[in-house]
Amino acid sequence: MLVYLEGGELLRVTGETLLRFGLQTGMDLSEATVVELREVSRQYQMRARGAQLASSRMFSQKELTNRLQRRGATDVEAAATVDWLTELGAVNDEAYAAAIVRHYGHNGYGILRVRQELQRRGIDRSLWEEALAELPPPEEAIAQVLRRRLKGRVPDGDEGRKLAAMLQRRGFVWQEIRPVMERFLDGEELPED
Repeated sequence: MLVYLEGGELLRVTGETLLRFGLQTGMDLSEATVVELREVSRQYQMRARGAQLASSRMFSQKELTNRLQRRGATDVEAAATVDWLTELGAVNDEAYAAAIVRHYGHNGYGILRVRQELQRRGIDRSLWEEALAELPPPEEAIAQVLRRRLKGRVPDGDEGRKLAAMLQRRGFVWQEIRPVMERFLDGEELPED
């Protein structure tokens, strides 16, 4: 609903607000009522903005709070909006952590890189372990990346070093990389086409 105030100010409010304040055309409002209406209108706008963002893609609570603040919300408004969306189930850090782990695990990233991503997105550490348990075993993930990269070839020593460096950048540690690389370099594990 739109409420027009004298002087041309326009406030967006819900029907519930209209009924709660008993608003009618031509009604005289006290300054305190106008201030309260402005606050209610601002809260409505923040909730609408938050809902629009949350419906476009998944966000962590921290990411959504930051996004709302960049769009003009105060700390209190952003926190209240994110709490409201969390109560509704539109923002769920646990589900978001699981989605991140599935995505990065499927694309051949190791636990170190996935942890870095979870931290960057502001997901609470208490939610990490359960989500990280869904990662495929590092040996499988490394072999999958190598098969994709090598496309049926056996790597030489120089290419093997480059591949090992790439795997480390993807979040795998040398103790995980070495045994798999040795199998590929020795030709024991022939890459699939």
